[in-house]
Amino acid sequence: MKVGFDTSVLVTALVDQLPHHEAAFGCLAASCGSGEEAVVSTHALAECYATLTALPLRRRISPGEARLLISEGLENRLNVVTLDQGLYVRAMDRVALRGLASGVIYDALHLLCAESAGCARIYTFNLTHFQRLDPQGIQVMSP
Repeated sequence: MKVGFDTSVLVTALVDQLPHHEAAFGCLAASCGSGEEAVVSTHALAECYATLTALPLRRRISPGEARLLISEGLENRLNVVTLDQGLYVRAMDRVALRGLASGVIYDALHLLCAESAGCARIYTFNLTHFQRLDPQGIQVMSP
């Protein structure tokens, strides 16, 4: 079975100072070690980098540390899917048809990546954001 991951779960899994770290880390580790195929988009990796380097932590994560966390924690463990122009267009269509604006487009990219990769579910801490996008044949879950 294939499962997808949203940036909210990926970043939380990588940073032990964040609330829900244990749940996110456990979910990611279980998916990577259980024979499931864990899927993430190239866009999600870029979002992870932006978020990791901007988190207001006591000891900030440097750009080099963020790159290492993503490389070792995600790229080497997950199936990274490159998003093409068609998927970006479909994401914009989906949010526009629902009258949704701003950052929900990024949730739409994660969801459409998971849908197009044939994932049975996607993990996120932003359940309501994803439900507004009318997931097609995919279960939206929190870790």
